[in-house]
Amino acid sequence: MQPLITRNDIAKYRQISKSPNDAKLNEMILDAQMLDLQPLLGESLYNKILASTEDYQDLLEGGFYEHKGTSYTNYGLKMVLTYFAYARHIMFSSVTDTAYSVVEKLNDNSRPADISSKKTIYSLNREAAFQVWENVKQYLIRTQHPDFGNCQRTTTKGLRFKKIV
Repeated sequence: MQPLITRNDIAKYRQISKSPNDAKLNEMILDAQMLDLQPLLGESLYNKILASTEDYQDLLEGGFYEHKGTSYTNYGLKMVLTYFAYARHIMFSSVTDTAYSVVEKLNDNSRPADISSKKTIYSLNREAAFQVWENVKQYLIRTQHPDFGNCQRTTTKGLRFKKIV
């Protein structure tokens, strides 16, 4: 499966290192595509986009569109996927499977971010992805995109607690 975005696409919206480990980043992108984006789009539309990205450039790249005399902006699926992939990159990219065990790679002159900081960045980027997704979803609804049906899964942004009195 081919990733829909690259390091350069992520760099448009998030600060990301220029390290040469594209294999690890592509792993995060593919995970985000399959586990985050595909449930939002539905299996049919997702597979059509993968089969022919040229036919879905407006959806992927975003842009301006008109609906009932009003101009709107579609942020594009690439932006949605960027936030999901970056969240995964922050949370999981330092963990590597080696012949001896799973380790966290560190340099001699670096200090790892604590897990609470990573979780916060992860959560904030996922929330941003869902907000951008709502914009793209409105584009799909307003333009009555023929391949888009109602989502199979509701978008959740985390746990909600209610106080019982």
